[in-house]
Amino acid sequence: MCTKYDPQREAEAAMKRAAASEGDDRQRLIQLALAWHELARDRRDEQAD
Repeated sequence: MCTKYDPQREAEAAMKRAAASEGDDRQRLIQLALAWHELARDRRDEQAD
């Protein structure tokens, strides 16, 4: 997977934004962070193989 994004860093940034948000925005940012986290985990799994 070749990308200029660091999924782990993006997940952390989204969680920080979620912590500073409220309501629907907070929930969307948490879901975004979880998606980035999953991409980071998939990336680590690919590198381990």
